[in-house]
Parts: sequence; C-alpha cells; structure tokens
Amino acid sequence: MTTFKKWFTGRQRPISVLLIASLLLTVGRGLTLPFMTIYLSRQYAMPLKEIGLALTLALTAGVVFSLWFGILADKFDKKIYMLLSIAIFLGGFIAIPLVNNAVLVVVFYSLINCAYSVFATVLKGYFSDTLEIHQKPKIFSLNYTFANIGWTVGPPIGTLAVLYSTNLPFWLSGLTAVIPFILISRYVRSAPVSENAQPGTTVLSPRTMLKDRALMYFTLSAFLGSLVYGSFAACLSQYAIAISDSGLAEKVVGVVLPVNAFVVVVFQYMVGKRIRPENIRKLMLYGTLFFMAGLAGFMLSGNNLLFWGISAAVFTVGELIYAPGEYMLVDNIAPPGLKASYFAAQQLGWLGGACNPMITGLLLTWFAPSVLFVVLMAAIALAYFMIVRGMAVKSPTIPSMF
Repeated sequence: MTTFKKWFTGRQRPISVLLIASLLLTVGRGLTLPFMTIYLSRQYAMPLKEIGLALTLALTAGVVFSLWFGILADKFDKKIYMLLSIAIFLGGFIAIPLVNNAVLVVVFYSLINCAYSVFATVLKGYFSDTLEIHQKPKIFSLNYTFANIGWTVGPPIGTLAVLYSTNLPFWLSGLTAVIPFILISRYVRSAPVSENAQPGTTVLSPRTMLKDRALMYFTLSAFLGSLVYGSFAACLSQYAIAISDSGLAEKVVGVVLPVNAFVVVVFQYMVGKRIRPENIRKLMLYGTLFFMAGLAGFMLSGNNLLFWGISAAVFTVGELIYAPGEYMLVDNIAPPGLKASYFAAQQLGWLGGACNPMITGLLLTWFAPSVLFVVLMAAIALAYFMIVRGMAVKSPTIPSMF
C-alpha cells in the first residue's frame, strides 16, 4: 500500500497520471480499431478493398503527421500539446457517430490516429525531458506495458459494446479521453521549453535531422523491428491460412495473442528497467536472438498449438527488450529541447508494422510459406546491425552516451 501511495504523491504523481492517460487512450483506440471494417461496411456499404485502403491511409497519416507535430512540440509547452491532442482525440470520436458521410468518417479517424501518435510522441519527449537517466528505462517499460494492457482490454470491451450498438464503441472511446484530460490539466506540471528549442538558437527540420546518421540508423532499425513484431498476429494468421485454413488461423491467433499479452504485462517492467546505456548493445543482441528463435519455432509449429504458444513466449521476450531499447537508443542521442523531434522521427519506423501484412501476402503468394520466416529473421538481424552502426556514430547535435 505504501508503494502504491508513493506513485500518486510528490514527484511521482505526474508520471503516474501520464501512464494512466496512456493506458486509457490506448483502451479507447483498441475499442474501435478492430471494428472499423465492420462499421464502414455496415453503415456505408463500402467494399472491402476500399475499406482496406481507407484504414491504411488513416493509420499511415497518423504516423507521418506525428513527425511534423513532434517537431513543433519541442517549441511549445508539452503539457498544452498533450491536452490539445487529447481534445482532438475526443472530438474525433464524438464526430464519427454524428456524421453521415464515409469520407468524413475516414478523415476524422485519420485525425484520431494523428492525435494518438502525437500524444505518444510528446509523452516520450516529456518523460525524456523530466526524468533522471536511471528512471527512464523503468518508465519507458511501464508505458509500453500499460499500452499493451490497453490493447488487451480495449477489443473485448468493444466486442461487447458493438452488440448493443454500432456507435457505442465510439462513444466509449471518447469517454476514455475525458479522464486523461482532467488529470493532466490538474496534476501534470508544465515543462519549460529548452533554449535549444527557442527561435534563433536551433533550426530544426526533417531535412536537418536526416543529417544525423545515428538517428537514421536507429529509425531504420525501428522500421525493421516493427516489420517483424509490429503486426505479428496478422502475419501469423496469414501464414496459418497459407499452410492450412482459416480454422487453424483462428486457433493460432487465439493462442499467440494471449501468450504475448501475458508475457508483456507480467515481465515487461522487470526486463525493461535493466536496460542501460552500458549494456544496451548486449541486451539488444539477446533480443534479436530471441526473435529469431521464436520465428524458427513458428516455422516448425505446423498444427501443434503447444509449439505455437511456446514460440510466441520466446518471440515476445525479444519484444520485451526491443520496445524500450529502441526508445533508449534515441533518447541517448537526442539533445535537450529536441527530444520530441527525435522521437517523432523514430515514430516513422512504425511504418514497418503497417507494411507487414502487404509484404507477408506477397511472400506467401510468390514463395513457399517457410520463406516468410527466413525473411523476417534476416530483417531482425539487419535491424541489430543498424543498431550497432548507429551506436558507432556520433550525433552531430549531442555526444553519444554509449
């Protein structure tokens, strides 16, 4: 009880509030994302091809625009920026049930994804600006754990809500934004804007950041890493259909998703808090090996659901290391006052997860199914190589801490 109280008093309170906000907003997004296909099909009779294109555009827009808004966030109070993104998140979910136009629905959903991406980016920048170096691995790991809890809790609640009304998940998603807005307004202090972000002292643009070779390598690593684990459930379901049928795909997803969620929720904090600048290279190598072992297990699992579960557990250990590790890599090279800008640039790496279903489909169409996992093993090995190269480069804006 004493430990619990400590998290909600003194200097720990803003951190706890922001972690709760991250959890609730992720629950809100998880409430609706799995059902957007059903909503657009049922409400507007959109064909599946158009729905897929619309959702891809909405998700991609959120990642791409977060780069620009992340750069702007370094020039203003991050608390105000987070509140603004939550307000847009809330407004988008309120607007979708009220409009009667498929194009507007897609536009509002794009705004929602942009707001969520901006909040996630600015949140990491706020943590990076305000936390001590020894706190960062713990808080990054907790944030990732809370986000995974949100993705675990959100879809089941959405499943129940959609039974009562197609619009109910959107109203509930909007409600999840109200509490974070109130808590952040009241309990999170404003972080002063660093002089590095003031006009006339540092001129920063996406083109300028591209000159930072370390950031380029770490973003490429994030792209390859998210290609491997960002959409792995969809990837495995496609593979299971290719080697058997949709029945096996349902069983595989029903096994690997709960295993993944359990391992992340239970072990993420314990593993992530041990990542430090002096051991990150070694731990990221271990993460790479766990990924490769898990992928090899998937390739050999066939119809054996027990092997699928064991392989998912091994695979997820790699995720436990990579997720906070990638944040720490960028935090260690980002200069004060430019943290959100660097995290926004790294956010582009999540386009790898968006590309996974397309690449998986092409590989399963053109080659033997097992080739998929060979390619993913090569991708994660190349991701580690990018990390090593990035750590060997000195950032032009700040000396490396590795």
